[in-house]
Amino acid sequence: MEKQTTQEYEKAITYIIDRIKEGSLQLGSKLPPERRIAEELGIGRNSIREAISILHGMGLIDRVQGSGNYVSKHVGESIRKSLTVMLALGTITKEEIFEFRRVMEKAVCTNLIVKGISYEYESILETKLDEMKLLEGKDLTDVDKEFHDTLIHATGNHLWAVLMEAVTDAYRDWINYVIEAADESARKKLMQCHEDIYRNLVQKNESAMLDAIDRHYDLIEQMTVYDFGSS
Repeated sequence: MEKQTTQEYEKAITYIIDRIKEGSLQLGSKLPPERRIAEELGIGRNSIREAISILHGMGLIDRVQGSGNYVSKHVGESIRKSLTVMLALGTITKEEIFEFRRVMEKAVCTNLIVKGISYEYESILETKLDEMKLLEGKDLTDVDKEFHDTLIHATGNHLWAVLMEAVTDAYRDWINYVIEAADESARKKLMQCHEDIYRNLVQKNESAMLDAIDRHYDLIEQMTVYDFGSS
């Protein structure tokens, strides 16, 4: 009996995830009534409730009293909180988060070379580069984040956007600190890295672009270790 129950709630979870993947359910979308899902899948409503409870616990579903169940608009927040707890417990390290962020940025930019980047996003990136040349301190950290966020959004891949935002937020305080504390020489090096990433992306020079990304993250990591010490 327990095995059958397990199969049923897993079937319900798969149903909901598949609807999200195919696009019929999006961030903020209301789930169909429990009765309709149960009838469509041929399973009991208790199994639907169990599946929704599990997805709610994962931060994927929001329950609204008197209204229904919705695909959470804050999935990234749930991932960020999980990463923060894992960092606090020592399950993952700051270096592992940095490495993941580096690899993901390479994947994002390589994807943009393959797919191409629109003129609209090129213009936004150019504007961010121009702004960064004139800024320092917190203003610089804000535009730095906007530059990297623009690269992600240019792919049109919402999963990457959610994952990258969560990972970035998990260590944003460290990044903000080192950029705000950077002297003129370090700021110039960072600026050059951003310009090289953008220029080689537009020119579809993948090897030079990946080298620029490595130089960027190497510099950030060196500055972070200097200020905070190794984890």
